[in-house]
Amino acid sequence: WIFRPALAEQSSVRQLKIASTTYMGRNDPKWGGLLSHLDRTLNARCEFVEVKDNLQIMTMFKKRQVEFAYMTPIDYLQANRLLQAEAIAIQLTPDGKPGYYSVLIAKKSSGIQTLDQAKGKKLGFVLQDSVSGFKIPVYCILKERKQPLSSFFPQTVFAGNHVKVVEGLWRGDFEVGATNTKDLKNSCKMLGLDPNLFNIIWKSGFIPESVFVARSDLPLEMKDSFANALISFSRDKEGIKTLNIGGFTKPDGVDFSLIKDLDAYLQKEKITY
Repeated sequence: WIFRPALAEQSSVRQLKIASTTYMGRNDPKWGGLLSHLDRTLNARCEFVEVKDNLQIMTMFKKRQVEFAYMTPIDYLQANRLLQAEAIAIQLTPDGKPGYYSVLIAKKSSGIQTLDQAKGKKLGFVLQDSVSGFKIPVYCILKERKQPLSSFFPQTVFAGNHVKVVEGLWRGDFEVGATNTKDLKNSCKMLGLDPNLFNIIWKSGFIPESVFVARSDLPLEMKDSFANALISFSRDKEGIKTLNIGGFTKPDGVDFSLIKDLDAYLQKEKITY
């Protein structure tokens, strides 16, 4: 499907807009290549639109101000539940997987190898809105051990991002860090560290990667064409290397069960996203 002028006039869509809480402008050297690819493939002007949170994305979906969104899996589930928004493509990690795992790590030199051995130590999280670096370990350990994470770690801090978690752990600011398997590798690469210097003392179930989501009222042909354009970008080896991803694929068969469980828990406990 090509974005034809006649169809553009009929649907009042002059360009395709993609909402994202992580703003990725056309001049961004990382994401500019993907936007140019989408322009050429779809014969449309594709732009990312900066938004502050998932609520704003859903508001823009309702008002038909954007056609697509780039979302975390838990934000997608909320949009799907409330607006029937549809996941049309999922991002792949650099090693070609549609997701990763939340982990708690400790320096190998500390001798800490298990969660029980870490009891009483100081824990470094990412941020409160981080799925793998906060929400998943808090939820999963409560579910698995029937006790809150605070019973293991009386002192906790928020480092700010995944790199700072690994850096702070290595520097000795805290004894245990919360991150994920993908960002552990990426952070170690940035910091010049060997991932084998750390022990994984706890590992979650599977967490899907970020997804591209479509408004429910868009024509099926438009949704399929946009998804296929994303997936075809996977053949641009330099482009996906620049983005530090493995490309995109269809979300069919990807396991969202852990994120669905977390989503249900957050709703039940009336905890904000």
